[in-house]
Amino acid sequence: MVITQTERTALYADAGRIFHSTAGHYARYRLAYPAFLTDAVSGLAHRHTAAPRMVDLGCGPGPVSLVLASEGVDVIGVDPSGEMLATARQQAAERGLLIDWRQGTAETIAGQPGTVGVSGAVIADAFHWMHRPGVLEQLDRIVADRGFVAILCSHAAGATRPWWHDVIAAVRARYVGRVPAAGIGQDYAVPQGDHQSVLKASPFARTSVIRAEHSVRYSLDELVGVQFTYAYSSPALLGDRAEAFADGLRSALLAVEPSGEFEAEVTAALILGWRP
Repeated sequence: MVITQTERTALYADAGRIFHSTAGHYARYRLAYPAFLTDAVSGLAHRHTAAPRMVDLGCGPGPVSLVLASEGVDVIGVDPSGEMLATARQQAAERGLLIDWRQGTAETIAGQPGTVGVSGAVIADAFHWMHRPGVLEQLDRIVADRGFVAILCSHAAGATRPWWHDVIAAVRARYVGRVPAAGIGQDYAVPQGDHQSVLKASPFARTSVIRAEHSVRYSLDELVGVQFTYAYSSPALLGDRAEAFADGLRSALLAVEPSGEFEAEVTAALILGWRP
């Protein structure tokens, strides 16, 4: 059964379990966001103050936190998964970056020490896992005057998915069904309304959208590997079917593209919100 986000306030009983077993794959196989978009977030933070400080909600293993920190932003990275944060700490240490990692949920960010007065908040491919109106209310309590909220989306709303999306979905359905799961034992809460509409109904109602068209490229192993970064096809969810799932993906993808090289044009988006 799939529920909707309007049916309850706390979307998941255990948000930290949604991406269980995916952190290593996530850090290895997820592609970086277009620099044009992450630079825009960093630029907004620096224009807000000479010493910008931001929260990265649902930060995962820290891909966006790492970029922002490397560009001089003081980052508090927050995620409900201790596994994700352990990988994030390792990634930061390898790059010599100091980031304040916190285990917690976006829905309780205002209760985290040291968050009041942040220049902005970034949420990268994680907003749909959150109780969005509640998170924006929390952010209204901590984001400074003239601060902002930035929603990064690797696939812009309404944009065409890469051709291999349907091939992979058909294989995945054989192993985990067609109804997406939020990890083991949790139903996915389907978002009602697009992210920009949710922002427009929040304290951050003045919005802007930046879209970035770019090429993505995967080898066969990379495209298979990235499937293990998703909550609905995580290694933990697949269990002893994981190897068969990977083999099935390889066979199906090679049948369509024998070269084993996969490239497509995709559109990412940055949705920005400010107080009116």
